[in-house]
Amino acid sequence: MKLSDIRNIRALCDDLVSSPDWREVVRNIADASPDFEVDGVRFIDDAVIEETLADEIGADTYTLGCFNASAIADATGWPVVLIEAAQKGEAYAEIGDAMTREQIEALAEIYARYDGYGHHFNSWDSSEEELRVNGVLFHIFDNRG
Repeated sequence: MKLSDIRNIRALCDDLVSSPDWREVVRNIADASPDFEVDGVRFIDDAVIEETLADEIGADTYTLGCFNASAIADATGWPVVLIEAAQKGEAYAEIGDAMTREQIEALAEIYARYDGYGHHFNSWDSSEEELRVNGVLFHIFDNRG
């Protein structure tokens, strides 16, 4: 890791509200950790962020079924009227349970395209920072403890 990268990491950490320990951030990046948290700030490698998002939204089938009916239809190929009817009947968990992994991944991609990653990973204010180190792009979410 270059000295300039370390300086950039330190400056970013100092500028975040949570002020994570920049030394610990450097250690995690040097260890090639693709998804880690330091002092309430989450760092996720761009190479794994979509898969991580799909894993997390797919873990809660009720919430998965609460997504916008048009987005679910785009991800699944199901008729939007069928999804709307199931949602009107409060069959949210059943919608989520019926989705395949590929459909959940497609929904995660749609979700990120329209709302970005901050909406899911940053519960504080939905913001997101980015940092490139050694050619690796990290998405950074300051959840402010």
